[in-house]
Amino acid sequence: MKRLLPFLIPALVLTIAAGPVMAVSTPVIQGQVSGLELCEQAVCGSAIFVAAFVGRVGAVPLTIGAIAVSVNHKPLPDPGECADITGGSWDLFAAGRHFHGGVTGSLFNTGQNTFIVRTALTLDSPAAGEVSFQGLLDHNVFPPTIKGALSQLPVNPCVPLN
Repeated sequence: MKRLLPFLIPALVLTIAAGPVMAVSTPVIQGQVSGLELCEQAVCGSAIFVAAFVGRVGAVPLTIGAIAVSVNHKPLPDPGECADITGGSWDLFAAGRHFHGGVTGSLFNTGQNTFIVRTALTLDSPAAGEVSFQGLLDHNVFPPTIKGALSQLPVNPCVPLN
């Protein structure tokens, strides 16, 4: 035991000093997204979106790219209510790179035929971590539009108004 003590104390100090791990992506991915819903879940089996991306990817401070998302969600919620996004996938092509992963999150019905979309986008390849998206899905126009931001901030849970 006395021989292990010199190794245990530094290991304990490093473990305590490390602090909490944050779920952010490596590399940094943040920027604005603006696009269209190409197909609704009822028709295609998942809601399919394409959008333009303008923002930062890694060390490149300003890049333009394209993002495609396919999601499955519970039935669209009534006004003031939330519905879960139960799964899906996303792909981002920007700065000469291709990022992709899974999607989870929520939809909040604003009561004006628009929905606040909050998602966690996991990075499966070629990086690790999580990127969040928060935006507005507008069903008042055809085809429906989506606008929002990718960031390193954690996704807040959807909270109904009642």
